[in-house]
Amino acid sequence: MSTDEKGGEEVVSRLTLDIKALTLLYETDEELRPIIEKSLLEAQDEHAMRFVSLLQKRRPPEREGSIPMAVGEMVLASFLTIVGLAAFVPVVNGITTPQQWLDYFSNAIAPSFSSGPLYQGAPLLDFTFAALLLLGAFYSLRSASKNLKQAGLVAEPSGN
Repeated sequence: MSTDEKGGEEVVSRLTLDIKALTLLYETDEELRPIIEKSLLEAQDEHAMRFVSLLQKRRPPEREGSIPMAVGEMVLASFLTIVGLAAFVPVVNGITTPQQWLDYFSNAIAPSFSSGPLYQGAPLLDFTFAALLLLGAFYSLRSASKNLKQAGLVAEPSGN
């Protein structure tokens, strides 16, 4: 072991003892946190900031699954935008009763399903829309599961 390594281990041992002493001085984390934040986190000292960055857990950005999730979210956003805009039309046209509202939408949509462009593409649009939404949902659940595991919240099967 070189002299530098011995010296480094000595300093780390003293630092560990100082940390123990500091945590014993303050009974709760709430009392200790402001002191540490003021002394280390808000310090303008380059070496202190470097030390703090070594201790902080860094999560690499997740690229896996981002594209399917983004596509699912865009499809959902498009659907909600279309439905939202369609819901504004009756209000702008002065339709005030539920019966007028129902008549308006049945007259506007029925021709599209009987002979319009939606007639041929409805099954394909339905399948694509449903598949993208489900894919986005599964990736969101997978991402949530990873986040819970990183937080230490893992469900253990009970042993009967």
